[in-house]
Amino acid sequence: MTMARKGSERKGVGDDIRVGIDLKEMYRFEAKDMAPEITVSRYSNLAYVQVSPRDVYIDFLEMPGVKRDGKVAVNGTRVYMSHVAAQRLGEVLQQTLRKVVRDGGIEELKAGGQR
Repeated sequence: MTMARKGSERKGVGDDIRVGIDLKEMYRFEAKDMAPEITVSRYSNLAYVQVSPRDVYIDFLEMPGVKRDGKVAVNGTRVYMSHVAAQRLGEVLQQTLRKVVRDGGIEELKAGGQR
């Protein structure tokens, strides 16, 4: 049994049927429809940032740590992100902190770590 398609083109039963999926459309949403589910919450007072050709990762550490077997064990959380996401994070952090300092919400940290 055959089926006619687009003029003279004919396809038989069992032929591959291809369907295009628009992933951009599938994952499109309005900001108001987002409901973040925070699964882990940690406190960090020290962070190390590393950049590779593929991505950026930040190790958020909980200092001072606990001494075990002659070494200091420090809990940490590593977050990977794209270069673009890291740049956006840096910009948003700077803007937010500048505003809070300007409004008197926190003390300004001077160069060299001085307040």
